Amino acid sequence: MLKQIIHYRGKRIRYYKRNLLALYQVLFFMPYLGVLSYFIGYRWIYPLIEQKENNWQVYVLPVVIILGISLAGIAINFFFIRLSIVRSGYFSRVEQQQLLARMILDNGYYTKKQVKTSNGKTKEKIKFPKVYYKAKKGSIFISFETAGNKFQDKFETIGGFLETTFHADNIAKVDEKGFVTYELVTDVYSQRISITEMQADKGKVQLMKNLYWHFDKDPHLLLGGGTGGGKTFTLLALIYALCRVADIEICDPKNSDLMALNCIPMFAGKVHTGKIDIINCLRNTVALMEARFEMMNHSEEFKMGKNYAYYGLKPKFVIIDEFAAFRAEIGTDYKSDGEVDEYLTQLILKARQCGIFFIVAMQRPDGEFIKTALRDQFMFRMSVGRLSEAGILMIFGDENKNKKFKFVEKILGQKVYGRGYAAQGGSTAQELYCPQVPMTFDFIYEFIKINDELGFQSIEAETKEELSTTIAKHVDKEALAEMDEEAKSKNALLNKLTDKYVA
Repeated sequence: MLKQIIHYRGKRIRYYKRNLLALYQVLFFMPYLGVLSYFIGYRWIYPLIEQKENNWQVYVLPVVIILGISLAGIAINFFFIRLSIVRSGYFSRVEQQQLLARMILDNGYYTKKQVKTSNGKTKEKIKFPKVYYKAKKGSIFISFETAGNKFQDKFETIGGFLETTFHADNIAKVDEKGFVTYELVTDVYSQRISITEMQADKGKVQLMKNLYWHFDKDPHLLLGGGTGGGKTFTLLALIYALCRVADIEICDPKNSDLMALNCIPMFAGKVHTGKIDIINCLRNTVALMEARFEMMNHSEEFKMGKNYAYYGLKPKFVIIDEFAAFRAEIGTDYKSDGEVDEYLTQLILKARQCGIFFIVAMQRPDGEFIKTALRDQFMFRMSVGRLSEAGILMIFGDENKNKKFKFVEKILGQKVYGRGYAAQGGSTAQELYCPQVPMTFDFIYEFIKINDELGFQSIEAETKEELSTTIAKHVDKEALAEMDEEAKSKNALLNKLTDKYVA
């Protein structure tokens, strides 16, 4: 009840905050000014003035000392304020408040009022609307009053503008009585994890430090991205994370890179190519779904509402790479096309409870390749690389039409790999950095290690070498070297930023 009565929204943004950093500079300079005034001014220069010393040369040294200490003090204050900003400390939040005040002022989101002064004259007073700022756990929350003021419509759609202003990622918009609040995440790049941390358990898989795909709650993943955007690499990372806890079927209609996994015993017979093989995979998955539901419904431990995990069943993932290529291969084979639609409709709409999930990757989820009614049932969406505006809208839907999707090629002077966006359950999309892979990481070696851990048949050394070479074609060693170096040298990057601001 108390929280409903007293709701702390943060610090009110007022007109004076447009120069907030300068005010702190003046405040921090006051101790220097006090010391200089007493020791140099009162104790040194004032006696000379009292003695009526007319030789100007005797004043040169104290004046030089005053100027030198003043300039040194200003430089020291500036350095520590900028260092705090770089390290995301207290003054980074001060700078954000100043930035917000200037944004309000520059865009005219204020009202003017004529007030009388003590001498009877009138002057113009600028009044900001109720805008609040709050920082918490790597996020900033900006609340705008929307109780019928003249800026209400602009504040309702300002999310994308805030992203550019703060160079942050808008991940949530909360509408409540009288206010709209935007949550923005800063320094998303620091939330990146190593692929070895990308573990799956208890119905979820970790993608970043603060981002999980809860496949039990948000079933089925739709992955989009242009050619060379990193879809195959992302699929390999997902397979690596999920293969310990789930059964995996892989459909590779292009008969290319994922087909190499078929030589590993734990994937034997589970990697499919060609339309007949893939259709058979979907047909068998429907049969498995029906068998699981039959077992669950007739179990002695049956309880309404319980899912596959309650009955001790492993989750199963069907991964389809380049789904558009598969539909194009079917072409005018209307019988096969109808079968695929029938199987997909049953599985995507019904299979969640019995633990069967889909991961579908394609360059652009166009309606001619996947029905919009089915596309809407993919409750987790991801993109990697560069996408057109139409492609972004197809993946993330109307919920994100006001979001500003950015293509970032470099961060701190280094090329960025594996960047994209992710959205859960129709929510606002947030920035995504796929897990980084050390130079020493070998996908085939890791898959074989998991294969042996799970008790599958071992494979020969020659086959290991051949598989490793095949998968390595899709791993940019230069990119991995840069990402690996970035993981080992965060302090070096921080120093680079510090030098930039001090220079």
